[in-house]
Amino acid sequence: MAHETFRNTLDLWIRLQDTTTGMSAGERNVAFFFNGESILPRSKTSGDFVLVNHGRENGLMRVEVFGYEPYEVYIDYEKLDKLMPAVDVFLIPSENAFFGQEFLTLSGRLEGMSFVEAINLSRPLSTTREYDPKHRTMTVYMPNRRMNMAHTHYGIANPSKSEFEAIEIVKELTSQKILLKEPLQEEFVPKSPIYRIVFGTVQPDGSYLLRVRDDGASQKHLVRYQVGDEIRCKAVDFHQLEGVALD
Repeated sequence: MAHETFRNTLDLWIRLQDTTTGMSAGERNVAFFFNGESILPRSKTSGDFVLVNHGRENGLMRVEVFGYEPYEVYIDYEKLDKLMPAVDVFLIPSENAFFGQEFLTLSGRLEGMSFVEAINLSRPLSTTREYDPKHRTMTVYMPNRRMNMAHTHYGIANPSKSEFEAIEIVKELTSQKILLKEPLQEEFVPKSPIYRIVFGTVQPDGSYLLRVRDDGASQKHLVRYQVGDEIRCKAVDFHQLEGVALD
């Protein structure tokens, strides 16, 4: 009797995150679409889904999660890990979806904009200490002497220039050493503060949306965005948004 062998191929690991908290979005009412057609990734741990035996074709994925704004991301497998292709989906809560929660929203339209993100200047997580560009490793000072950078996307601020550089962490090597996905593009400055990034969305026509949770604390952010080939930064107090727009 012949034996048949069945192999499953992981084609995409999808990680749903609430961008205002950095935590996994555990909502089960989720719909996925790829190039306009419904797909059914398998639910794993809270906020994690895997797409199996779908094929690795590039295309536009749309994610609709109850309580959040729809999210679209172009999947380009040339830019993903070949063994474990993964994509982070940064979900923006709908303003009236969470009972008892207040949100502050910066929105508008700026032609040529391609992305928008921000850091809360009152909430540094750590500061830089040393950097090895050859090995893409960085050591940091931690408030409790242990790594508490539980996410992957952070911004290193340069206070003298009122700007920040986005970094992505691949792995925690020790209690205070991290491995970066890409080398730093800007000059390394020791003792620069590190913050978690809050991601916004930008539509093809330049319409942008950036939202934060209002917990009563300071909401002074540094907003980073790209217009054409130019990276711009702007200080924004989300408690004083009247008349504020990105330009």
